[in-house]
Amino acid sequence: MKIRDSVKDWIAVLFLGLCLLFFQLEAFHSSFLYARSVEQAKDLANLAENIEEWQDLIRFHVVANSDSPADQALKNLVRDEILKEVSHQLASSQSLDESRQILLELRPTMEEITRRVLGEKGSDYEVRTTYGEESFPTKSYGSLVLPAGQYEAVQVVIGEGKGANWWCVLFPPLCFVDIKHSTAVPVDGKPPVPYSGDIQHGQNSESTQDFENYKNTKNDKSIKHTEEPQKPKVRFWFWEKFIAKKG
Repeated sequence: MKIRDSVKDWIAVLFLGLCLLFFQLEAFHSSFLYARSVEQAKDLANLAENIEEWQDLIRFHVVANSDSPADQALKNLVRDEILKEVSHQLASSQSLDESRQILLELRPTMEEITRRVLGEKGSDYEVRTTYGEESFPTKSYGSLVLPAGQYEAVQVVIGEGKGANWWCVLFPPLCFVDIKHSTAVPVDGKPPVPYSGDIQHGQNSESTQDFENYKNTKNDKSIKHTEEPQKPKVRFWFWEKFIAKKG
């Protein structure tokens, strides 16, 4: 009996020790992930601070055929699939020239992905991609305010390209920082469409559901908007906002 009780005591002690070890490992893992995210944020903040001109940015736009709910949902599906494919290559880019080279190689892939998504949803819209200097009005992207002017940009245009577009900044690779809550907020035009997918796991169920919900919509309402003037000045407070969020 004493031996049996002794064994039970040792098992209890061993179990308790394993539990403590598990919690210590979890705490270490969480600390490691936090430190890594802080380091990544520092790197991106340094990249942004080194940008002397807003022309040093590369923008990415996905333009919908129209503002109908069905077309907007279809645009979101295209966006999700493209970002899932290109994120791992662009997120690690450390220079403007490196990003340019990557995008030149990826442009055909972006167009191919768009055609595939449209085909899967029974859409026969035409697709075109452009990469070069484009004229854009004043817009804001989180804490980054971009004045009107010529910008280097990759654009994926669906159909007539008359709908609201989703956009982000490919270099510095801000598209891939907290992208799950990323929203391009235009200060001069149509309402933003937040990115709600998970590029790491390729989850785009919300966009798929949106498309299924809206694809038969017949009565579309035009989107009215008013311009909110902003000073033509580039501002970037990502690092401060990141620290505030983590705090």
